[in-house]
Amino acid sequence: MMVQRAVIVGGVWLGVAAVGCGPAAPPLEAKGGVPTASAKAPPVASVVPVASVSAGPAETAEVVAEPAPPVPPPVPPPDAEVPFERTKAEGDGKWSVYIGAGEGEPGLMYKTTVHPHPVNGFVYAAVVAIDLTRTEVRLVAGTDEPESKTFPKERRTGLVPKERVDDVLVVMNGGFMAKHGKYSMMLDGEEMFEPREDACAVARRKDGSMWIAPWIEMKGKNAELEYYRQTPHCLIDKGVMHPDLDSEYKRRHWGGQDNGRKDTRRSAVGLSADGKILFYALGEWVFPKDIALVMKSVGAVSAAQLDINWSYTRFLRMGRPSPGDAVQVVSTLVPKIEHSKKGYVEKAATRDFFYVVPKKKAEAAP
Repeated sequence: MMVQRAVIVGGVWLGVAAVGCGPAAPPLEAKGGVPTASAKAPPVASVVPVASVSAGPAETAEVVAEPAPPVPPPVPPPDAEVPFERTKAEGDGKWSVYIGAGEGEPGLMYKTTVHPHPVNGFVYAAVVAIDLTRTEVRLVAGTDEPESKTFPKERRTGLVPKERVDDVLVVMNGGFMAKHGKYSMMLDGEEMFEPREDACAVARRKDGSMWIAPWIEMKGKNAELEYYRQTPHCLIDKGVMHPDLDSEYKRRHWGGQDNGRKDTRRSAVGLSADGKILFYALGEWVFPKDIALVMKSVGAVSAAQLDINWSYTRFLRMGRPSPGDAVQVVSTLVPKIEHSKKGYVEKAATRDFFYVVPKKKAEAAP
């Protein structure tokens, strides 16, 4: 017969031990001078300590659950590793709040500057780190681009949806025109045209996570995606920069100016290793390798180039200048970005673009 007894040491209940009732256990037998238990001896129950208990009688003891510590947001990321000390400028790689999230809360977006050229200190890129645990990135087809004979015209609004206009934080440019490489795009299952096998792609899964990878890894997975936008070869894949970036001939994949020069204004997006930060970079007079170095320096393990050249690269902060004003462009990431004040919210865009809105609190990732 077995009974349970409370084990109390120093007034604190430690647990319950099973104690056998009946005849006393047989004595220990000595072997070689070392006492050993007889084979017929009943097992001695062990006492299992309880992590957190309240003092008092055994019948009132209860486990006290420790509250889980809050999960810190992923932004700001660690300071960027500046590529070259020779051209480093004051403040390079240091993050400052770009868009806040309310008093006492970390910002939704942070920005910094990186100078990626080994000798030319005028070459730079502005970078924004976007917290994907508290925001979502959406894609809109332009009224004209990417040009397609099959994509429904009624879905080419060129505008932020009316129900999200009040929430929109920023608008940023999309990818190349269709005639410049036939890089495809898909929205909710509708493809513009046949995707390129050798392309990179920026995608959003239906679970809300972002994905940047060679298109071949996404091929056949449209059912899992809300959208994708193809781009030239990935600048960075799995932490490794594309080998063609070092070739003066092969870097033509990423485009350049009409006069043949490959240094121009370029934009790119990248993802952190945990997928919780989307980086956007806009560089002035940069080569493809320069913008890749910028992405690598801030911590992107995958990155894709978006559009290039003066007229097509845009990162616009949206808002209301004064209470009662309509939502409009209130500032630009770098000087001299061409835009209209009410573009994307009232005036339709001819080119595809991304926009960022806060997640609803119930949808925000832990």
